[in-house]
Amino acid sequence: MVTRRTAFLVLIGFGLLAAGVRADQGLIGFSDERARAQRALEQRFDPLLKADDLREWMRRLSARPHHLGSPYGKENADLLASLFRSWGYDTRIEEFRVLFPTPKTRVLEMLEPTRFTASLAEPPLKEDATSGQTSEQLPIYNAYSIDGDVTA
Repeated sequence: MVTRRTAFLVLIGFGLLAAGVRADQGLIGFSDERARAQRALEQRFDPLLKADDLREWMRRLSARPHHLGSPYGKENADLLASLFRSWGYDTRIEEFRVLFPTPKTRVLEMLEPTRFTASLAEPPLKEDATSGQTSEQLPIYNAYSIDGDVTA
């Protein structure tokens, strides 16, 4: 049980830690000179951010399923590469061949006391435009578990 005294001391400790962090303090991994240059760069960059752009990019990037190897994942990569190029970055998309486990069959059953087989699918919701995109989604499964059954 946490006592009031312990909670108070923890709060005081966090307060002292926070007070010790200053805006002019160096950045880990940067020399003092490079830290000043980095902070100046960030101050020039911050006003360029526009909430409407960020909102639109997030809407666009998350509009459809975009898992590994999906067509929309490729469209997202192309969009981001295009944006980075428009901002002056030398950009290229690299492709990597990776192992990606997907199930051949998926079954979840309870045998006793009452037999039950789970549908392993969520019904689409009219309030969620993306929940009905089942043809583009990966099947529901635990990607890094082994096959097996548990009977008690």
